[in-house]
Amino acid sequence: MDRERKWNIVLILLCIVFCVALAGLFVWNKKSEAKETKRLEEVAAGKAVSEKKKEEVAKKEEKAPQKEEQEVPEKKEIEGIVCWGDDMLNGEESTTYSYKVVLQKLLQEHGYALPVQDKTLQGAGTMSMMTMAGVPKEKVEGFINKHIEAAQGGELPITETGIRDLTPEQLARTDLNCIPIISMGYYGGWSHDPAELAEQQQAILDTFPSKEQFLIVGAIPIDGSVDAATLDGVMKETWGEHYLSAAEISSRPAATYEGQEAIANAVFQKLEELKYIQKEG
Repeated sequence: MDRERKWNIVLILLCIVFCVALAGLFVWNKKSEAKETKRLEEVAAGKAVSEKKKEEVAKKEEKAPQKEEQEVPEKKEIEGIVCWGDDMLNGEESTTYSYKVVLQKLLQEHGYALPVQDKTLQGAGTMSMMTMAGVPKEKVEGFINKHIEAAQGGELPITETGIRDLTPEQLARTDLNCIPIISMGYYGGWSHDPAELAEQQQAILDTFPSKEQFLIVGAIPIDGSVDAATLDGVMKETWGEHYLSAAEISSRPAATYEGQEAIANAVFQKLEELKYIQKEG
């Protein structure tokens, strides 16, 4: 009897231990499930936030203006040199001794395969120069009307108001990709005002697509109405390193063989100095 009782007590104790263990296992399992559930919720929440951020970034990118790829303008190769303005020599003398002819020889002698185009006129004023360059007619007429008003009924030289008849060949522009050398004003057309002459030079320069590479050559007018100091003062202030003074280049008049040769040499040196032309290698 006592033995049976003892076994019953042992069995009861074992049942109690088993129940406690089972209860502990149940509690531990619940806690584990709760912890795992919380972890999964946090992971899910993290993914949701990440997805939300991605959506916000995507929306911002959609709203943000797309940057257009800027086309870099293709730099065109220089096709040559072009001399604009006055031809101070006449006829056969010009074809042999003018600065544009001498300049062509200098380029060839120094290994430059650059042609020199001739856009000069003999004995014509700046109105004809601008017209030949294609400067708008109303702009040219504006200068003419200004001269007429300034004369106050008096007479101006014909070159101050007249425009020469120009041939289709003279009006044709094949020099737009050339470096312009502008030397104008020797025969008048600018009412003895260097500032106006600079404005007219700019009008011709504006007909070129590129205005970075150019030279201006200044020579006192044939009638002596403006001296070299006055002319050069305005030109240097306007054009800076782009300007060459014929009076400073040579003591000989610009309209002489020696003067033209000196101008050609100065132009050539300036082209190299400003690196407008460079030898390969």
